[in-house]
Amino acid sequence: MAYTEEQASHLVSEQGTVASLLKELMLQTVVQGQESSHTGVREHLLHGVARRINVLGRAIENIFGKFPPSTSSLLERDALYDVQINLHAFVMNLYGVFDNWAWAFVFRHGLESEIRDRRGVGLFHERTTRYLPPILRDYLSSSTTTDWHEKYLKSFRDALAHRIPLYIPPAEITPEEGDRYNRLESEKVELIRTMQWDRLEEVWDQQAELGRPSFVFLHAFSEDDPPRPILLHPQLLCDAGAIVEFGTIFLKHWHERA
Repeated sequence: MAYTEEQASHLVSEQGTVASLLKELMLQTVVQGQESSHTGVREHLLHGVARRINVLGRAIENIFGKFPPSTSSLLERDALYDVQINLHAFVMNLYGVFDNWAWAFVFRHGLESEIRDRRGVGLFHERTTRYLPPILRDYLSSSTTTDWHEKYLKSFRDALAHRIPLYIPPAEITPEEGDRYNRLESEKVELIRTMQWDRLEEVWDQQAELGRPSFVFLHAFSEDDPPRPILLHPQLLCDAGAIVEFGTIFLKHWHERA
């Protein structure tokens, strides 16, 4: 599904706003990390949170640069791979930044002996959340946050790490175009078997001319309960906004504990 011209323009504008907010959060994180005398806190804030926030911002910038919301022609194969690589980096660091925040909190309050097992360290793990101040605990336990984490972030991160990597379809096609694409796909198998590389490139090119750009991503087609396709650009901005919102609250209250 393509965006309207107005939607595409709005997304680009929002990307600039999000980039500024991420940079501000990163700088605030660096300040608080530098102020800590605890090696573990400094490591997780400066080399964990701050670095991941930079990666999130850069990944969004790269995706919007290589695949603008106004795109009307199919991406070349290498460009599509680059977009997917940045999407993978985005999701892994989006997931990981919560673990860095959790470790910074645990070290700040000397909770290692209470939690005992490092597998219990996590902002979505009860062994850690019982010590959080109410404002952080309430935010993380809200239905909005838990649904986002369980049904989207954890699902997509786990698939990326352990099962099927996140995938942007090369095109949206009609049933007729789909039949043509499948016939060409079958021909490709035979061409590879017979090592007809020149013709194989021609078939790749013919497939690349079918359909229109797809602006969604997913991680599986055939699992028992496959995820619904998610619009790429709005989701990136929504995810970054969630990091900015929670990160800002975290930095205000992580010195407190229950």
